[in-house]
Amino acid sequence: MKNIKYIISLVFLLALLSCNKDAVMPTIDSANIGTVGAAFASPVLVYNLKATDNNVIKVLVYRGNTKAAASVPVTLTSASSGTLALFSLPVSNVEFAAGEGSAYLSVNYTMASIAPAKKYTFALTLVGDDLISPSKISVMTVNAQLPLAYISLGTGSYTSEFYETTANVAVLKADLPTTLPSYYRIIEPYEPGSGANIDFSVDNGVITIASQNIGWLYSASYGYVYVTPQTTSVSGKTYTWVSKFTLPTAGMAFGGTYAESVTLP
Repeated sequence: MKNIKYIISLVFLLALLSCNKDAVMPTIDSANIGTVGAAFASPVLVYNLKATDNNVIKVLVYRGNTKAAASVPVTLTSASSGTLALFSLPVSNVEFAAGEGSAYLSVNYTMASIAPAKKYTFALTLVGDDLISPSKISVMTVNAQLPLAYISLGTGSYTSEFYETTANVAVLKADLPTTLPSYYRIIEPYEPGSGANIDFSVDNGVITIASQNIGWLYSASYGYVYVTPQTTSVSGKTYTWVSKFTLPTAGMAFGGTYAESVTLP
């Protein structure tokens, strides 16, 4: 059950400001934003490449100062020369129109050159200290790969400190050779019937998990709530991510961090 103390502790992602959203729309002092206040919604993006992408990944970038049109430089880097040969930026800036709080950054790739069951990792970096928001999410690590085929692993247990509940959940695992990282899918752990699953992978005891929609539509104007992991840990079959809960559409977040975990079958 959603706890009311979390609902009334919403704060801006870009500032430490609490408010009751039913009483007043919070604002941010422009002196605390910078000239643009640009940021990614999450430090990690796990992306399934697909034919309908038309060889382009669209990454959403937000900003706090929407008064004028703005341009923020961006770079793409990778430790793998092979990844750099496949993924590139068609332009070196993300462009915001006047009055708009978000814009898409395009990353080009060649679908025909993508290998099955291979993860491609690269970093997108927003450049310019005076252009970045105080949230400091100026770097996003992108893990891109072809969609995986999942099979049932059984019933696990999901514990949410944010929802203050523990429940049984169906757990799926990608059907891959044991030499590759393990990919898991937790079926609707927050809002049953919403279709909002939680995906994560484990490679040599290290969890990779992106910010994901939990299926709770907070309001039409504020949008959906996302679980946005900050740190992760593994203990036996229990995988934990200490997370913020954010509203990317509104540029807001609930106060505090919460331990969310799954215990596999």
